[in-house]
Amino acid sequence: AQDLDVIVYPTSPTRPSLVNGGGGGGVSATNIANLTGFPDLIVPAGFTSDQLPVGISFLGRPFSEPRLLGLGYAFEQATKVRRNPRTTPPLAGAEIRR
Repeated sequence: AQDLDVIVYPTSPTRPSLVNGGGGGGVSATNIANLTGFPDLIVPAGFTSDQLPVGISFLGRPFSEPRLLGLGYAFEQATKVRRNPRTTPPLAGAEIRR
């Protein structure tokens, strides 16, 4: 047995599809958390060549939510891949810098 605090895995094992591209809903790997009841945090991890967002999941031990939030925050700060959707208007006085 491994003594792991967190398992990190792609949120979806397949590339996302365009909304008008057909194909219906995508496949998700989050069933792991749903079936085990363990906490799972999903954060932005980048974009496909079509500029569609992809995520990464952090699956933790029971009651490890504070640890997951800290790891997710650290990942976001280290990668800076999140960006507002094009349809989101800027907030007054708010600016996202890279």
